[in-house]
Amino acid sequence: MNVAERAAGLVVTEGLPLYEEMDGHHVPVPIFLSPQTLPVPQASFTVAAIDAAQLIGAPHADAHVHPDQDEIYLCVTPGLRFEVETDAETIALDSPASVFIPAGVRHRLIVHEVSTDTCPFLGILLDARAEDRTDAQDGAE
Repeated sequence: MNVAERAAGLVVTEGLPLYEEMDGHHVPVPIFLSPQTLPVPQASFTVAAIDAAQLIGAPHADAHVHPDQDEIYLCVTPGLRFEVETDAETIALDSPASVFIPAGVRHRLIVHEVSTDTCPFLGILLDARAEDRTDAQDGAE
């Protein structure tokens, strides 16, 4: 991976993705954006991307929890039929769709059908600690 700061403050990262082991996931997760790939103070989130067309009938993760991070599932490509399982319910969805999963909620993604050859699916992890820092800063003013 190569990270370079450019003119006008732009930060460019090449050589992506990075692969990171995550609890519950069967294989390392491809990370495209994180504090490591975009080392600026505002980058308090991580974006992983998978091809949902490669997941039909084979969940890429067991049910798992992100104790300190909210997660957003985002698929803007039409033609994906999937479910999000939690301990409380199973939600059937058709894309385009997004799902917000609060920190501490056990979940997993199950892909049933994709009508395209490739189907980018984003998992966006929001660092709750960054929110806590913002709240603490607001309280100090």
